[in-house]
Amino acid sequence: MVLSYSVSSMTVTDSLIRGTMINAIRNLSLLFMVFIMPIQVLGGENTTPSSDEGHYHACLDMAANNPKGAFDEATRWESLGGGHPARYCALAALMGMGRFSEAAQGFAKLADELNSSAEFKAKILARSAEAWLLFGDTQTALKAIDTAIRMSAEDAEPLVIRAQVFAAMGAFWEATDDLGQAIAIAPYDADALAFRASAWRQLDILDLAEEDAKRALSIMPTHPDALLELGNILRIQGDNAGARQKWLAIISAWPASKAARAAQANIELLDVAKQ
Repeated sequence: MVLSYSVSSMTVTDSLIRGTMINAIRNLSLLFMVFIMPIQVLGGENTTPSSDEGHYHACLDMAANNPKGAFDEATRWESLGGGHPARYCALAALMGMGRFSEAAQGFAKLADELNSSAEFKAKILARSAEAWLLFGDTQTALKAIDTAIRMSAEDAEPLVIRAQVFAAMGAFWEATDDLGQAIAIAPYDADALAFRASAWRQLDILDLAEEDAKRALSIMPTHPDALLELGNILRIQGDNAGARQKWLAIISAWPASKAARAAQANIELLDVAKQ
């Protein structure tokens, strides 16, 4: 659903591009860094943490900032016996390089090969689902994340990822259901709350959207997506001054963020509407 509201004599589309929903999906390529698989899990019985753990973390750090360099290093390391830790870094680097289909297939294969608990296999499958979503294959992403959820029922992260898949499919009620379950598991997850606020807004249920955005801000007062979302809600409600205040707060606290760029675009729309 795309919400529109009138400003003076023009209509401004409050599209997903200026909300948190699409930001959440576009930022997925960085989410593999949120959960760094323990090297012992990836390496199995052959892991030697004293010699490999530093290499592994350095490789993942490089994947976040220089994915091509990290991919080359991980490939070299794997050829020298780096095993699953090296491959995990290579796949993370593929995510950063935008080679999502290759990464998705690689994460699925890695999950199948790992001799570890269902919990950790589910984490790897979640990475595969993220990559399929970024590639644009929502159906395959949904299959992967459904499997991950069945393997780790008490983990909030796969539920949030499935909510992102549902959001990409326009299934916002399903997204709110998954986010509700995730928040029940992790009630202080400000990201999930901000995301659900956006989903409620897409469903035009502004009271619940506002409640979730404020809950997120009570946990993290400068949360950029929650501020962006609350500004969007206030704008829809006709409170231009309040919306501007929230958007300016993002620009002040997070000037280099995507949320700040979205906030600046929204402010410019308000200024154009005044003319």
